[in-house]
Amino acid sequence: MNINMLLVTVGMVLATFMTRAALLLAGRRFKLSPRVEAGLRYAPVCALAVLIVPEVVVQAGSVNLSFANPRLVAALAATAFFLWKRSMVGCIVVGTVIVVAFRML
Repeated sequence: MNINMLLVTVGMVLATFMTRAALLLAGRRFKLSPRVEAGLRYAPVCALAVLIVPEVVVQAGSVNLSFANPRLVAALAATAFFLWKRSMVGCIVVGTVIVVAFRML
């Protein structure tokens, strides 16, 4: 194993542990306002959107918002299915079926 890779891995573990431990320990002393706590509830959804949206709408380095974009069509259909049935497995199946159908056609 490369020593540099080992040092980077150990450094990242320590950095992650120290930042999380500091927040957990400081969290007992400082109380966030209810408004900030309410806003933080949306952080995971926002982070997920930041990861997913570029993957869905960007093709070959440019934004493609047309219905010729199979990922966009699949994402819209999967979202509609999830809002209708509240089934995550069904959402994944619908999105996958649409992307595969686009590739076969």
